[in-house]
Amino acid sequence: MNVLLPVLLITPLLSLFVGFSFSNKDEKAIFTVSVLGVLLNFIVLILLFFAYIYNGFEHMRFVGPVLYHTSETNLGFNLFLDGYGLAYMLVATFLTGIIVVFSKNYIHREKGYKRFFNNLKFFYFGLMLVLLADNLETLFVGWEVLGVTSFFLIGFYRERYLPVKNALKVVSLYRVADIALLLAIWVTHHYFGHSISFFDFEGFQGSEPHILNETFYQFMIPGVIFIAAMVKSAQFPFSSWLPRAMEGPTTSSAIFYGSLSVHIGVFLMIRTAPFWEENITFRLLIGTVGLTTCIMATLTSRVQSSIKTQIAYSSIAQIGFMFIEVALGFYWFAIFHFTSNAFFRSYQLLLSPSVLGYRIHEQLFHFVPPAAQGTKGLWNRIKLSIYILSIKEFNLDRFMYRFLWNPLKKTGNLFRFISTKSLFYIIVPLFLVGLFTVYNQDILSAALLRYLPEIYAGFGLVLILKSFVERDSVLSSWLLIFMNQLYLSLAFGFNEEFDFNQIHIFLSGIFLAAALGVWVILRLKKKGEDISLNQFQGHSYEYPRLAFLFVIACLAMAGFPITPTFIGEDLMLGHIHENQFPLLLLMVLNLILDGLVIFRIYSRLFLGKHKKGYHEFAYRSS
Repeated sequence: MNVLLPVLLITPLLSLFVGFSFSNKDEKAIFTVSVLGVLLNFIVLILLFFAYIYNGFEHMRFVGPVLYHTSETNLGFNLFLDGYGLAYMLVATFLTGIIVVFSKNYIHREKGYKRFFNNLKFFYFGLMLVLLADNLETLFVGWEVLGVTSFFLIGFYRERYLPVKNALKVVSLYRVADIALLLAIWVTHHYFGHSISFFDFEGFQGSEPHILNETFYQFMIPGVIFIAAMVKSAQFPFSSWLPRAMEGPTTSSAIFYGSLSVHIGVFLMIRTAPFWEENITFRLLIGTVGLTTCIMATLTSRVQSSIKTQIAYSSIAQIGFMFIEVALGFYWFAIFHFTSNAFFRSYQLLLSPSVLGYRIHEQLFHFVPPAAQGTKGLWNRIKLSIYILSIKEFNLDRFMYRFLWNPLKKTGNLFRFISTKSLFYIIVPLFLVGLFTVYNQDILSAALLRYLPEIYAGFGLVLILKSFVERDSVLSSWLLIFMNQLYLSLAFGFNEEFDFNQIHIFLSGIFLAAALGVWVILRLKKKGEDISLNQFQGHSYEYPRLAFLFVIACLAMAGFPITPTFIGEDLMLGHIHENQFPLLLLMVLNLILDGLVIFRIYSRLFLGKHKKGYHEFAYRSS
């Protein structure tokens, strides 16, 4: 039965590729292929369920091909199935089937009918990969797919201002979760010396008596995993993104942010439990975050005027309870809680348009003005203060802007006095000098070589910050990202002596992605289109193929799995030593920022209202 595990991934991928061959008008064919793919997977899961019971609840494993192997790294594609993953997949497949059937009429005659179903199938593939992953590397691939499909489905109504803006907001936080998970891969490689298999987690503590004995690793390994789970599951203080993600179609909101994707952080904590379950302090931390989220989300949901926001915060509160259950070790109870919450929230969201219409009708004919609230006395003032805080969603959005994004913008603005043209006169010769010396390191002193990785990573950070605030020229911003990646490759080259083929793998993806991006930008310029970053241009209306090609370039440049860029990033991160925290911090900031800048460029060029007046117009909020 182990050979059936890859079928759960091949089926949605095959369905996706077949879906590309149809036009947007072939709605019946698009729907048929989509529903058949989900149905086939459900049948396979039923067979696996009976096999799992028949074999005495024994875990299943499929050993796939090795993608890259060195003496220090073994990047294999292995799959693993246990009871937790099987239960999640059964729920996910059943709900995906319901959403596919419901969307047949709900998205009927939309311009993005084909785009919606392709994104839905790609999301389902990513979810299956996360649930079947046998190691963090494979799980990270599916994790990235979930983030990318979220971006496209939140911004599904790409002619509107708010969906595009909120898609950027969500993918910015997702980037933090992605890098946190990438750091988890890095730190586990350093501590254990090899990739950790979830299949071997049974009795992990006994087989590895030294595991997590050092205080640093006791908190570092589960800490970065917990950050990724908190962001993905919208736990405090990252809760504000979930209501903004509801700008997409109601069906995608139901499956993404009501039922499946938003619960994946709970699954991640269950899957990686052996890293932290013996750590009482860390259990208390998980429970505290869950309890804080429960209180905040419950208060917020009770005073919101938008039905989707009410459902979003209600779901966040329930997920907070699941984190408490996980902290207490009640893993199966958390899975059961996830199942009931997923079905209930999907039902609520699919029903929300009808409920909203009914409530509006009822208020028109049976309106009862609310009773006046008292303002005298300490208790009344406390209640009003909590009420105002809840309406403002505890100012979590403002908190994120003030302490996360605004400092980056202010830092980038410090380099505005340097013109982009003069900056290239500096960075290109400096790169050429670095390129010569990285292959001839014997001409440099050991003292200088020790600091060169941080110096070049620091220069790369300056370039990406400059690109972050660039508004006038999209070509300059794109080339600055490209030069940033080149500087990062030099930083790794100076770090230690290792096989330069690893850097060449990284650069092969970067050069191809950069060349494709430049070609698309020049193509738009040749057609006389505005390609500045001062506003959303909406070029996807007239150039959907160029938009698709630019998406591919953006994903490859950002290190989307499994491009050469991602494999190169993973290999090179492994060569940062435990005592090189300045270099690690610079690399993390570089990786987070380049993703933000890349998605921002794509959004500004191809999403939003088109400048030309004869295209469809939508107000800022719909």
